[in-house]
Amino acid sequence: MSVLGKSVLKEIERIGKADILVGIPSFRSADTISYVINQAAFGLVKYFPELKCVLVNADGGSTDNTREVALETEVPPQVEKIVTPYRGIPGKGSAFHAIFEIAKMLGVGICIVVDSDLRSITPEWMEHLGSPVASGQYDYVTPHYLRYKYDGTITNSIAYPLTRALYGTRVRQPIGGEFGFSGELANLYSGRDVWKTDIARFGIDIWMTTVAIAEGFRVCQSSMGIKLHNNKDPGSDLGSMFRQVTGTIFGLMKAYRERWIKVKGSVPAPVLGEECKEEPGGGGVSYENLLDHFRKGFEELAAAWKSIMRAENFAQVSHAYNLGDEEFEFTSSLWARTVYDFAIAFNFYPLDKTRVVDALLPIFCARTAYFMRKTMKLSSFESEIEVERTAETFEVLKGYLRAYWLEAERGVLKDTPTC
Repeated sequence: MSVLGKSVLKEIERIGKADILVGIPSFRSADTISYVINQAAFGLVKYFPELKCVLVNADGGSTDNTREVALETEVPPQVEKIVTPYRGIPGKGSAFHAIFEIAKMLGVGICIVVDSDLRSITPEWMEHLGSPVASGQYDYVTPHYLRYKYDGTITNSIAYPLTRALYGTRVRQPIGGEFGFSGELANLYSGRDVWKTDIARFGIDIWMTTVAIAEGFRVCQSSMGIKLHNNKDPGSDLGSMFRQVTGTIFGLMKAYRERWIKVKGSVPAPVLGEECKEEPGGGGVSYENLLDHFRKGFEELAAAWKSIMRAENFAQVSHAYNLGDEEFEFTSSLWARTVYDFAIAFNFYPLDKTRVVDALLPIFCARTAYFMRKTMKLSSFESEIEVERTAETFEVLKGYLRAYWLEAERGVLKDTPTC
């Protein structure tokens, strides 16, 4: 069954052929979707005036008039607009699947995708994400922007450092939400049989980035300024995203084992444009809430952690549990070794994979709390130093991952795990 409805297929037939497509996945974004559509459409007209442009909003069944607002938002006459619900598993990835299919059927050469809750998007973002592909120099463009220091905690703690250590390419925002890519990549993504997995949900961004890096496409980063969107508290409402992003990264480790097992060190993907030095604003995050999640997790999951983690790592986690708020510590080396232990358990232990990732979430809260404690008095720009140190630690300890991964491949498991 096609992921596209009959009305969309008729629209595609009417349009026939296009050069560039901007896709906007949405769910309950009625307060921001019109602004995002306007900025994207004006950017297309301003920076790609000679190209036939299409803007696609793929909505996930919003109940707050998102689709109605998108339909009513006017765009310049040079831009075609398609607003459609998507089919499949509810999630961002399913929306992308519809966008990929439309891009494929229209034969576009350049694709751009942006989140629907953006508050900082400008027309220039279309140039930043589309021009590197239009020039023929790059196949995949990730955003490079400064975010509030406690925004993007999953990126800072696991997606960026782990992707960098595994595949040897430094892409600061591998799950940034805004990407530019070639029609060739859109066709490749569309044809992969992944749409009944977490890739159809929040796993989509890290999957796209990993495929582009691991399969040898030309990747760059484009400076976008500051990213502002609807903030989330990592201690309260990031469970689904953490599960789906982390589970996707861990699953791809087995798929691309031959690629990452040999990689040592890393090199930065080229950054195009001037980096932002302006301090972004941000919402409140609760340090106490993060520690509470960790401590409750320890009390409920200590036996599972002990069976997954190597003894010296579990001992250090146990020590962290007994520390007070004012003296709490969770080092980057302990965090990296813990992530590597869980990655091995996910891929080799006879455990439910979802439960393995869920068991890591309270430890992620511990690491995020310590990052907060270390950076409380620092600006977002200064806090980047700590993010880079964490990423460097993941690289330094990759030999730890490699050694125990190879043991697991030989059937040498630490214990009989329980989770």
